[in-house]
Amino acid sequence: MRRLEQSEKRGRPDIVHFALLEALGSPLNKEGLLQVNVHTISNYVIKLDQATRLPRNYNRFVSLIEQLFEYKRIPPKSTEKILLTIEPQTLSKLIHDIQPSYILAFSRVGKLGTLEEAVSKISVENRPAVIIGGFPYGHFSEPIIRLANTVLSIDSEMLETWTVTSRIIYEFERAISMPKKRLK
Repeated sequence: MRRLEQSEKRGRPDIVHFALLEALGSPLNKEGLLQVNVHTISNYVIKLDQATRLPRNYNRFVSLIEQLFEYKRIPPKSTEKILLTIEPQTLSKLIHDIQPSYILAFSRVGKLGTLEEAVSKISVENRPAVIIGGFPYGHFSEPIIRLANTVLSIDSEMLETWTVTSRIIYEFERAISMPKKRLK
């Protein structure tokens, strides 16, 4: 890995696995209000249907992703609902396709601010997008930074991808009063 270009951003699918489990298991996703996409360093986009239930076991997850790269969709030959797809695509093309009204990116080198401040901005948007880095070290490249309306740092220390994922989802759920709505 160390000999590969941008090696600090490679080789840790476990980070993405855990963050995806956090996102797909959230009430926000269960209510159909979350669309999750994964952009890889090799410019592939994995699109996940909201009904996707990923394997909890990491080795089974890796096998699923290998199958996805081979067949380009999961389930591979089924006429049932497609749960995962993968295609070559840049992040800027993905952003263009989903047409978000506001893009918030999280980075340790972003402007300091609280999650409450961030959520107060995106919760009033009709189609916000959030970019969370899923790599072990380093920062977003400059082209990715330019895609965002705001790049925010929510802590003085680095936080794990899954921590940021779960916290932003929960704060958004609170901002739209989802916990109370789901209990009724």
